[in-house]
Amino acid sequence: MTFIYSNSNLIPIANDVVNIRTLGYIVLTTSIVVAVIALAFKLNRKEGQTAQAPPTIPWKWFSKGKQLVGAPYRGILIAEKYKPLYGDIIQLSEPFKQRVMLNSFEVISEALDKQSGSTSDRPRNVMLVEMTGIDSSVAFRNHDEKHKKLRRIIASGLHPVAARSYSDMHMSTTAFFLLDIFNRTTQQSESAHDVIDMKLPDANYHSEALLASIQDSIGRFIMRMTFGYIVKENDPVLKRQSALAQDLISNFGTHFWVNDFPILRYIPSWFPGAGFKRYAKRMYSMRQKTVQETFEAVLSQALRGDILPASYASNLIELKGGRNISEDDTELVRWTSNSMFAAGSTTTTALVNSFIFAMSIRSEIASKVQAEIDAQIGRDRIPTLHDRSVLPYTDAVLQEVIRFYPVFPLGLEHVASEEIEVRGYKIKKGTILEGNIWAIMHDPTLYLDPYTFNPERYLKERPETDPRRFLFGFGRRVCPGQHVANNGAFVMGAAFLSVFNISASEETMKKAESCANEPWKMFKAYGAMEPMPFGCTVSVRDKAAASVLETCKETSIMT
Repeated sequence: MTFIYSNSNLIPIANDVVNIRTLGYIVLTTSIVVAVIALAFKLNRKEGQTAQAPPTIPWKWFSKGKQLVGAPYRGILIAEKYKPLYGDIIQLSEPFKQRVMLNSFEVISEALDKQSGSTSDRPRNVMLVEMTGIDSSVAFRNHDEKHKKLRRIIASGLHPVAARSYSDMHMSTTAFFLLDIFNRTTQQSESAHDVIDMKLPDANYHSEALLASIQDSIGRFIMRMTFGYIVKENDPVLKRQSALAQDLISNFGTHFWVNDFPILRYIPSWFPGAGFKRYAKRMYSMRQKTVQETFEAVLSQALRGDILPASYASNLIELKGGRNISEDDTELVRWTSNSMFAAGSTTTTALVNSFIFAMSIRSEIASKVQAEIDAQIGRDRIPTLHDRSVLPYTDAVLQEVIRFYPVFPLGLEHVASEEIEVRGYKIKKGTILEGNIWAIMHDPTLYLDPYTFNPERYLKERPETDPRRFLFGFGRRVCPGQHVANNGAFVMGAAFLSVFNISASEETMKKAESCANEPWKMFKAYGAMEPMPFGCTVSVRDKAAASVLETCKETSIMT
């Protein structure tokens, strides 16, 4: 006998009734799934045989492209293995959609820039966009009239001039970052002078401490820039924002059947295999809570007429009428401000982490950066954003990190809203388009000897192409926060090397040498491309650097 709980009473229900109901759901769902798969295979086989379709990678029955779509390091795999065989335009057939990989800047520009009016939508993602409630965000909304308004309003707060206005905020955040690294990688001390020569026995700990410092510091910056929110020690609001961003980004490489069969979103949460519904519900609730804790708090203060700290949200609320702001404008500010954390924290964290990793295994380049900073800035302060023009080698190193270890080897997916033609190939309406950023960054027609890490390539009389041109997207989906992210990464990377030395462990150096021809194998296979934990030692450079750390206590925003 089975019991169900209802209104504080246990009600007996026959086992065979429960079993029959469960069996009915299983039979119905299985029948629908099998029928749709069979139809999709039949239709896609015909499409794959069309003479004008792009070259298609052979597929296996019942996986039909999934072995590539879900493969680790997918963009790199396609660039390294399949581009030489099939060319710059490659089609992957899936049971329910067509996907085209664009493997050179020329074809990406032709499809996503020149035909942006037809290629600026996003593909439908039932699981991670619709069911979690992020379909209102700038990054994932289709390119309709509202999306155009969202992009205009976010650009007004993040354009290059506006991005430079956050210089002081970058500096206070960077001061916090340096102190936080010091505290995490050394024993507690009242003065940085006391621990110059101290080394911890477990060097492997330092890379994880570095990542935690980077994530925390960038999170603090975004919360303050966007909402005027000053993060506290062990702040639950920052923790929720960070957890939500990391969870969503890490799962974008995961295959969810509900994306292939949207009807599955309506099955009961107790149904076998319905764990995705519980995950989506948790993400949705967390997102709603973060909106309430951040934007709604700023809005309620503005409506009361309170004086607000300057921030992206408060400035736009004031610009749109303050206490008299319309509901439409409120929605625009609400969803642009709440789009910033995931995009900004993910990109900048991965970039700074990759910069520090690259310097740990290339001590000669790190020493050149330190020499330039010492000569141009001196030893009594950390570099600022205003120093960038006199630190060309440091900036070139950051560019080479962006090129050699692109944060996203594949750009965010676009979808063709109507049939288009690229290089003589017909690309059908509804086809997913992916720009292969790894392929561009390692294209020998753009970069001489592309598998060599060489910052000098940007300092020649005729410098090679700035890779920042490709990192932040294409067409009408270029990331509007690119200037803020670029500025933040420069200041944090330069300041880190001005104060600290970092050296990779012997084990890390051996692994780097063994992966010299496949450097991506030291990085995470899914989500944003950032280093896996690596052995390293971080130490204060000398007494002058220790004195600079002491002055950081005056400018760091700790609370």
